[in-house]
Amino acid sequence: MDYLLAIDQGTHASRALLFDDQGNIVASHLAGVDLRRLQPGHVEQDAEQLLASVNTSLRKTLQRVPGGRLGAVRACGLTTQRSTVLAWQPDGTPRSPALSWQDTRGRAQIEQLQDRAERIRQLSGLPLSAHYGASKLHWLCALLTDTTDLRLGPLAAFLLDHLTDSRRSLIDHSNAQRLQLLDIQSCDWSAQLLDWFEVPLAPLPECAPVEQDYGTLIDQGIPVTAVCGDQNAAWFGAGQPDAESALVNIGSGAFILAARTGQATHPALLTSIATSRSPAVEYLVEGTVNGAGSALQWLQQHFAIPDIRAQLPDWLETVTEPPLFINTVGGLGSPWWQPGMIPTFHPENPHYSPAERAVAVAESILFLLQANLDLLQQQQTIRRLRVSGGLSRLTPLCRKLANLSGLPVTRSDNSEASARGVAWLAAGRPAHWTDAGRTQLFQPQTDSGLRSRYQRFIQQLQVQIETTPHE
Repeated sequence: MDYLLAIDQGTHASRALLFDDQGNIVASHLAGVDLRRLQPGHVEQDAEQLLASVNTSLRKTLQRVPGGRLGAVRACGLTTQRSTVLAWQPDGTPRSPALSWQDTRGRAQIEQLQDRAERIRQLSGLPLSAHYGASKLHWLCALLTDTTDLRLGPLAAFLLDHLTDSRRSLIDHSNAQRLQLLDIQSCDWSAQLLDWFEVPLAPLPECAPVEQDYGTLIDQGIPVTAVCGDQNAAWFGAGQPDAESALVNIGSGAFILAARTGQATHPALLTSIATSRSPAVEYLVEGTVNGAGSALQWLQQHFAIPDIRAQLPDWLETVTEPPLFINTVGGLGSPWWQPGMIPTFHPENPHYSPAERAVAVAESILFLLQANLDLLQQQQTIRRLRVSGGLSRLTPLCRKLANLSGLPVTRSDNSEASARGVAWLAAGRPAHWTDAGRTQLFQPQTDSGLRSRYQRFIQQLQVQIETTPHE
């Protein structure tokens, strides 16, 4: 039997997983990583720790290859958190922390580029935002001053430099796009975007298709044949996606993804790259929610509520009239794109129970996703939802998503959608990798209270957007 290896470096952990040739997990190892919130807008990670966690998870997983047959591991895929960037030397030594996708310290430059926002969106497929990599790389260039003999780029490029024997510094199209420096049509660095963001070309890695030869893992001889961002990989977690389905992935952040069926995309939504293999490129339409698992983490820290994740399934079943939570944790993503708003409960009441607050936060994630789904359905047909990510394990949350959207929701029993997706790409897209027989279906039921709270949430959010001073 042949095996496929996947490396999945996420916000809170690095995983290595071994799949058999039917797409089943045979072995895995998880190594946790730290996230430092230094001050508002400054969120970073230790690059050496990220690399060490990947190496640990990789070593531990390969020790468990059945029969010790490393030669049976025929390919490896790498997927990483998107929009996390850093600077390093050609010998691999980090010159900066890894600035998280949640980091917005480059926001001052974003304010200066507002008059070019529409052209930047057309070129990059992304609205002007400090969450993407360009303004963070500009901030790093200003900090380091001398970019001679320096490498800049997404986390995936840094990991590839360390993990593979390739002599070229490479980055895949899906991660490169999240820098907001890639021309989404030519799939190469845009001279115009580099000029506007004042990022030099020389330190950036070479852009490459998602599905191609990236060299072999050092000391293992396993070819790396696919590299992509975590949400893009999750799109392929069940094999070849259904054209009329959308994927809702709920982790630290949440995303809704659908295949782009036409050339036009709603200006408030993103165009991203699902995958590429020369010369073909597949595109996605994407909505993004910044405060998902990170919003529950904010709640736990802000109100000293222990073990929210453990208690939330019961709370979601028993709390029937929660307040609204205006979820601006990490800034409002699509379709509003508003930074700097303070998260609030509505109506304000200091006596809400922990259960009421937690359910309000959980429902706010669904409300933000539904707002994006409403826009998506204006331009294309969506008949069903697939759900993945850590918070998709909450069965009551899946039921609420089905009830709110009015669409059937399918959840796979395989929670590792990103790892399985990149393994599927690395394996050459085997047709027999499906989730048949391994899914749970949630059919929509009438829930007038939930729909009413959604409408009031959108109204109250709009009030707060209009009354919040903009810098």
